[in-house]
Amino acid sequence: MQTIFDKIFVTKAEYSIIQTMHASERMCWVFDTFDATTMQTKGLDLSSFFEEVRDNLDKYAATPIVNEEPTAEELPSVKDGNMDFVDVMIDDENIMIGSNSLRAVRHVTQKFIESGYMLRRDLVTEKMFRKDKITRYMRVFRIINYTNSMCLN
Repeated sequence: MQTIFDKIFVTKAEYSIIQTMHASERMCWVFDTFDATTMQTKGLDLSSFFEEVRDNLDKYAATPIVNEEPTAEELPSVKDGNMDFVDVMIDDENIMIGSNSLRAVRHVTQKFIESGYMLRRDLVTEKMFRKDKITRYMRVFRIINYTNSMCLN
């Protein structure tokens, strides 16, 4: 019986590149290739996705759309003291999470970690933003890496 690893085909050019990689890069390459081969062997059936999009478009086409932009007073804000509101800012290297609730900050941080982000808290950057912060709690994390794990436990 063939496994998915038996269906992975590596060209000579790819093999020569793999030989120059570090061991951790090789493992990442194996996992990426495994994911791609799994998707190819399963086959993509997008018919249900497009049917759902079509149904949503039909639903929204039936209701009149009012083009009103929300004003700044209507938008929720951290400044209102709302304990459930979490302000998250992400760039290529950092994630900044701010809220008036420490529980909400921890929950959002855990969701990022569960999603595959490897984070390290950046205390130096936190000190830099401390005097200008508008929330009670603010955490700045440096993104070390992102991994798409095969096993969720």
